[in-house]
This record gives sequence, structure tokens and C-alpha cells, in this order.
Amino acid sequence: MPVMPICSFARRTSSVTYLATIALAALLLSACAERLAPAPALPTVTPPAADAANLAPADLARGQQVYFDKQCVACHNAAATGGVGASLAGTTLSFEKFLDILRNAIPPKPAFNEVELPAQDAYNVYGWLQSLARTGSTAPAPTPELAPGTVLGMTLWVGGRCDTCHGAFAQGSPKGPPLAGVSDTFETEQDRMRQSAGTIPEHGIQVMDDATFQRLHQWLSGGADPESGC
Repeated sequence: MPVMPICSFARRTSSVTYLATIALAALLLSACAERLAPAPALPTVTPPAADAANLAPADLARGQQVYFDKQCVACHNAAATGGVGASLAGTTLSFEKFLDILRNAIPPKPAFNEVELPAQDAYNVYGWLQSLARTGSTAPAPTPELAPGTVLGMTLWVGGRCDTCHGAFAQGSPKGPPLAGVSDTFETEQDRMRQSAGTIPEHGIQVMDDATFQRLHQWLSGGADPESGC
């Protein structure tokens, strides 16, 4: 029987060892990759919108107390008939819209999360505000003709819902540009406003006529002082 040369046997042994080492390394790398693979992301769950049907009946006394505790009275006054802020007495907003405004108010208006103002307390406030119309505390009707300087510019500002896009003090927001100190002429702003009325109903003449808008423009161009008239 022929004897294999020692050098040939060594080369064959070395080749087998080399291949075995590569295979083992491949297995180890595969196992490590499986261990290091990121865990699948957990599905996101969108919390259901607050539904008045899922809440207890509004506690009107509690709603009034929360209204005062949260300092709503500072802008909307004690009877919720408006001041710096809009009238809220006898609101015709749906509760869902009312809650959305509370949760997503544009600064410097306060916005309240669920911890700061639970949905049930928001519903209590909402119920109390609605009850004001039934007890005769309705907001006064708009004055047909406004005497110069006797109406706060802020009253027209929030009454026309301009604050919902341009901020409580016309300082601007992601929804609309700042208008405090506007330098464009009344005619330019008027054209710009009316041209967008198709997509922004508040810009329509039915919501704010030209005479009222001219006075509001004068107030804005003067710096939109919350305490000044127009």
C-alpha cells in the first residue's frame, strides 16, 4: 500500500480545517445577525376621539367651577358673553369641535391636554355654556353700526374667528401669517381676503363686510393693541 507523502497530507488537512473555519464563521455571523435584527415595531393605536355619548351627563355646577378655575373668565368674562375673547354663552359648536379647540388652541391661548382638563370636565364646561342661553344669558346681538373707537379691535378679531389662524394677538401661527403691524394697504388686503373666501369662509363678505374689515385693518396696521378701539 502506497504511503501518502507527509506534505500532501498536511496540505489536505490544512484545507479541510480552513473550510471548516469559514463555515463556522458564517454560521456565527448568521446567528449574530438574527440576534441583532431590530424588533418589529409595535402597531400604533390612535386613541378614540372623545364622544359625549361615552361621558356622564354634564355637571353644570362643576362646569362653572372649572370655567373659573381655568381662568376662562379672564378673556370671556364671568357670564361667558365675551370680552377680549369671543362669546361662549349658548355655544352652537358640537362638543367634538369644542374639545378640539381646547386641545389645539394656538398660543398664547391656553391649550389643555387630557391631564390638565379631562374630557369629562370639558363636557361639564360645555354643558354649562350651553345652559346659559336657556337661562336668558345670551350674548348681545352685534351692533349694526359701530361708533368710532368704541369697539375693541380684539372683539372684531375674535368675532370674525381671525384668531383661529392668525393667533390670538395677530402674531401669526402655522396656519396663517402675522398681521399685527401689517403694512399693506386696505385695498390690497381686501383683495387678498376676498379672493380666498372660496376656501376660507371667514374671508367672505357675509361674515365680515367691507366697512368692518376696514376698521379691523386700521387696528391691525396700528399694531393690534388688545386694549385699543377701532
